[in-house]
Amino acid sequence: MPFINKHAGKILLLASLIITVFTYRNYGVSWDEWSQVQIGSVSYNYLFHGDNALKTFCVADYGVAFELPLLIIQKILGITDSRDIYFFRHLLTNFLFLFSAYIFFLLIDFLYHSKILASLGFCFLVINPLIYGHSFFNAKDVPFLSLFILSFYAAAIAFKKYEYRYFIALGAVCALVTNIRIMGLLMILCVGILFLLDFITSFDDKQKRKKTIQSFLVFSFSTMAVLYATWPYLYEHPIRNLYIAFMDLKRFGWWGKFLFMGKVVDGHEIPYNYAITWFFISNPLPYLLFGFVGMTLFIIQLIKRPLSFIRNTLERNNLIYFACFVGPLASIFIFHSVLYDAWRHLYFIYPAFILFAIYFLDKIFQTKAKSASIILAFIGIVSTGYHIVKYFPFGHVYFNELMRFDEPEHLRKTYELEYWATSYMQGMEYILAHDQRMRIVVTGSPDMPCLYNLGILKKDDRSRLIYTDKENEADYLITNYRLHPQDFLYAPIQNIYTIKVLDNSILSVFKLK
Repeated sequence: MPFINKHAGKILLLASLIITVFTYRNYGVSWDEWSQVQIGSVSYNYLFHGDNALKTFCVADYGVAFELPLLIIQKILGITDSRDIYFFRHLLTNFLFLFSAYIFFLLIDFLYHSKILASLGFCFLVINPLIYGHSFFNAKDVPFLSLFILSFYAAAIAFKKYEYRYFIALGAVCALVTNIRIMGLLMILCVGILFLLDFITSFDDKQKRKKTIQSFLVFSFSTMAVLYATWPYLYEHPIRNLYIAFMDLKRFGWWGKFLFMGKVVDGHEIPYNYAITWFFISNPLPYLLFGFVGMTLFIIQLIKRPLSFIRNTLERNNLIYFACFVGPLASIFIFHSVLYDAWRHLYFIYPAFILFAIYFLDKIFQTKAKSASIILAFIGIVSTGYHIVKYFPFGHVYFNELMRFDEPEHLRKTYELEYWATSYMQGMEYILAHDQRMRIVVTGSPDMPCLYNLGILKKDDRSRLIYTDKENEADYLITNYRLHPQDFLYAPIQNIYTIKVLDNSILSVFKLK
């Protein structure tokens, strides 16, 4: 037991990595993966080949802190086939997530000096069906979440140690967070507020005030230098382009549609309750209970003894976590920010939420209810993990008990389910296994995931499967029911294969002729 307790974080990380190695090839290509590859490629060609396409690229202001290193490693390893590229991306995206989960373990252990709490935090983060599934094929939101965790840990260490080298590291991490998504400026703002609090409380200590100012300058220089060095978009006009990226965050519009609460909604008319509703129905109930109770306790303590959160203590870090959870939700209402595909743009607020679950459990651990809380947490983790295993590799299609209905297909007709369309890979593999012809024509509803997932099939299979956007020319129709929650009933269509999660169809293959 002493060995397990001492190395608990490493054991959890190793176990997770082993699972990944045996499972990462089961995930198909998501909607945005091809465009993410292009984002990295444009910056890579600008840096290494002098290609100026970056200057006119439609999403030039998208950060490349993850995509560019990923592409560089891919080039070094000589990975060129599309199937290998996608699997490589899935593997490294998940590795980054698991590494951040280990850092999350270290952060909790640093804050609370408890391997049990740190282990629970690791499990709450990793054993979340929605987040875990996305950690393979979502190279936008999950890396952003992962880097946010690293910035939390860097901030906790830096303000505890108050040494320049730690503030250099903190600045570098904050720069990378902002590079991935401009919303990372929130973390820079939070760090700035901590410096301000230290400056205010050091008026009677000249040396401390001087140290605070110098540390702030070191952090600021590190942030700006790393942000500029890692983001080619800023090279020619750093201030102007950074401003453009920030304004695009506010102005970004999406003119697609999505299914929410049984209604098809326009992307530019997001209901006010969209994000918070998704947060409540797609996270495990025990995690939600612990998190919101912990946040309530924090608010009560903040009101009762605010000065204790102003001084430079480990508990003050909760101010950052509170801001990083509440701030983004508030910004949606202030800036009317566009969200779609559930709450994936806000995945980065989840670690902050879990830290309040740990805050609550720490309080409970000091009472006689410690054992009961551990049992409840364990039951929640096991039941949640069971969903991931039972519906693998589609565990990311997850709704908690608030949305469990006995009526078949209710969820499919109420919310978007497998909106990333990774299951198209399994649909194509089924067709190839049951139709021996050398030329098979497929289409989709929607159709683009067919084209994307062709790239992850084996080379021989790619030559047999032909994509068309014309249904009347296709032998088979593949659908994930996105924007078509109704059944496909028109003749002579024949349902030959269906994947279900929670008794709801997330993908079907129909034979057309």
